[in-house]
Amino acid sequence: MLTVTNLRKSFYHRPVLNDLNLQIAAGEIIALMGKNGVGKSTLLRILGRISTANSGEVKFAGKSLLKGDSENRRGILYLGHAPGMYPPLSAKENLGLFSRLYKSPTTEPGIEEVLEIVGLTIQADDPIRIYSQGMLQRLKLALAMLIDWKLLLFDEPFTGLDEQGRELVEKILRQWQSTNRTILLVTHDFEWSWQFCHRLVVINRGTIQYNFNIAETDINTARDQFRHLLV
Repeated sequence: MLTVTNLRKSFYHRPVLNDLNLQIAAGEIIALMGKNGVGKSTLLRILGRISTANSGEVKFAGKSLLKGDSENRRGILYLGHAPGMYPPLSAKENLGLFSRLYKSPTTEPGIEEVLEIVGLTIQADDPIRIYSQGMLQRLKLALAMLIDWKLLLFDEPFTGLDEQGRELVEKILRQWQSTNRTILLVTHDFEWSWQFCHRLVVINRGTIQYNFNIAETDINTARDQFRHLLV
């Protein structure tokens, strides 16, 4: 589904990604891990076409993401740290607008239904500029429930959430898992990732240091190697 080849990215002449290679098959759920600042979020932003790469190639469904037009990234949904929505608009208005932009139009009852699922019914008509970080995280989740995506790029899905919010995210992620959706997510939670994902991909010094296939790897060995990188 997605192939990343020799991807490079620098900031102020400092390499962040250095000849990074990665392949993701349809139906895989992959945790992207590593220290702060190693390029995890940068990689997601490049794949979501929020940032540009210095060089390399990325293909999605056989089409170039970096050189092709916007149609080539249809089917990709990027959820970053910021919600990427319009602060003066309400949750309802934002979801309606973005469902149309992604060509997944839905009805007002459909929007109200997902807002109820994520626990934002009471605040549905409030401008999202007054939302807390946890509420914005729930709103991003609602958007992902409305959009018809093939690949979800989710940067730290549990940020800002209380225990109830985390349980909600886990529940919805498992629903997507049961339908063989393809997800690449950034997380720092090794133990949760080992239970939920197919692979743990660990970035270090701008490239992939470890690519653990969970079904084929001893958890204690992987845990020790991962913790060694964080020292």
